[in-house]
Amino acid sequence: MIQTLFVSLLAGFGGLWLAAKFVPGVSFGGSWANFLIPGLILAIIIAILKPLLSLVSLIIKIIILGAVILGALWILHMLFPAITISGIVPLAWTAGIVAGLVIILSIIK
Repeated sequence: MIQTLFVSLLAGFGGLWLAAKFVPGVSFGGSWANFLIPGLILAIIIAILKPLLSLVSLIIKIIILGAVILGALWILHMLFPAITISGIVPLAWTAGIVAGLVIILSIIK
């Protein structure tokens, strides 16, 4: 938590300072307090949004993983007659089980 807050503060302050130094059309005038308050507000916004974006990213990764596994299972079913998956529902359940194990095992490692 403290590390995330520190990184957010560094990104907020550092990003504003670098932009003011190197980006044409961005400037800052006045005291350091006038610079630190917007940097602090930006850091708070970053600290709040970063975990939310990570959650959305995780959900998208899980959906893509499940779809790829589902497709791979369907291809394996077609290529290997010894594997029988009768219908889309058993195929989806099998893909979900495999994807779940992949996620659990990747967390454990």
